[in-house]
Amino acid sequence: MLVGAFATTGCGDDGAGSGGAGGSPSGSSTSSTLTGGNGSPTGTGGSGGGGGEGGGGTTDPSESCPGCARLSVPFRSAGSATQFFIGFDEAIDLTGAVVTFRVKAHTGTHGGLQPFVQNGGELFWANVGYTWNPVAGLGEWTDLTIDVDALAPASPAFNRTQVKLIGLQVTAGNTGPWANPTVIYVDSITVTKGGSTSAARGAWGTRDEFGEGGAGG
Repeated sequence: MLVGAFATTGCGDDGAGSGGAGGSPSGSSTSSTLTGGNGSPTGTGGSGGGGGEGGGGTTDPSESCPGCARLSVPFRSAGSATQFFIGFDEAIDLTGAVVTFRVKAHTGTHGGLQPFVQNGGELFWANVGYTWNPVAGLGEWTDLTIDVDALAPASPAFNRTQVKLIGLQVTAGNTGPWANPTVIYVDSITVTKGGSTSAARGAWGTRDEFGEGGAGG
């Protein structure tokens, strides 16, 4: 079961995507949570509640993406990043799974979007993913995928049976200028495993209910 909720953290990052949740202790951040419905093993998440206000700036009245999550990050410096993730109280087994993030950049000139799958603190935030996808190349709806089994051998510390976080990191990279805020829409996050699908889709309510991420550190 995939839970339709995003939490956010702002953190320092080296621009290469090596940081994880709770990664760099430097910098300051704000956080917010978007709460939505639960996806069934073959179904769709329900309507979400109101998201928390963060430090991501104002919403353009012309924006419209009903049912999407709106990730808003006000970049101020190179190397900064903000993570948006779904956290699980109990670890889930993603052996044999492919995680697909359907995303689109509403605004963005520089920086990248990095999907990740991650263990919890007890396994030192070991992860797979963090591939670099330039924000400037995400002007249309795009599917970003993580094939867990294919990537796991390159990260021996990662335990695919003990996944606690699934998320996206919006990263400034090394050079600007940046759209401020940089805004990413998330239409759905789908986990396909052994021919079955779990999804969090349309789980975040309408545009006016979107929460916004805080500034990266």
